[in-house]
Amino acid sequence: MITTYEKDQTLQKNIVFLFVGIWVCAIIGFHFTYTINFPKFKGFQWEQHFHGTMLMSWFAMLIIQPLLIRFNKRNIHRNLGKISYVLAPLVCYSVFLVSRMVYYREITTRPLDSVLGQLSLDIPTIFIFGLFFALAMINRKDAAVHMRYMIATSLLMLGPGLGRALMIFGGIPFPVAVTIVIYISEIIAALFLINDIRKGNNFKPFLTITIILILNQLCWTFQSASWWQSIASWFVSHTF
Repeated sequence: MITTYEKDQTLQKNIVFLFVGIWVCAIIGFHFTYTINFPKFKGFQWEQHFHGTMLMSWFAMLIIQPLLIRFNKRNIHRNLGKISYVLAPLVCYSVFLVSRMVYYREITTRPLDSVLGQLSLDIPTIFIFGLFFALAMINRKDAAVHMRYMIATSLLMLGPGLGRALMIFGGIPFPVAVTIVIYISEIIAALFLINDIRKGNNFKPFLTITIILILNQLCWTFQSASWWQSIASWFVSHTF
């Protein structure tokens, strides 16, 4: 019997190109809003530097790990993967820190409901990233499922870089750019889902990922709704 692992050989060998592509989007998108200010970084807070460091570290993990598999360095892959148990929570914490920083910065100049609405980009990301990582680790002995949830973590990282690139180079308004990148991440997940169904692979991981990304979009779409405002207000009052 041909296993899902054997069916996934092409995906396992080539998924690094997706990770590199998302990383390049991040580099381009953040260049004109962040790295161009090197080395002084005037006006930036330590939370932003910490956040950037954690995201770049996660990108490094995503890119290196499939290469180790590709070149049959599985022991190194497993040992390096142990770092993710520390790195993933730090990524979530860095998102939280930046969210809190932006909240207190924006609340002095914008209406409360608007600032709480913008948190629909951050609060869900913290929990969804953590969920995808947890599912990847729970299924670490099933290479195919593990890989799919690690791919999911990268899709959450597509938006910030690509969104900024669309705004800077395309002149696209912030809300429209956010909506576009959310749709793109959903489309990528849906394409992976369709591919799994077509090849007879286990389609449950990407079905789960696609549904969760759609739920994430609902938070953004209905950020002005009373239910989201209540969630964001509770989160702010209990954690910020």
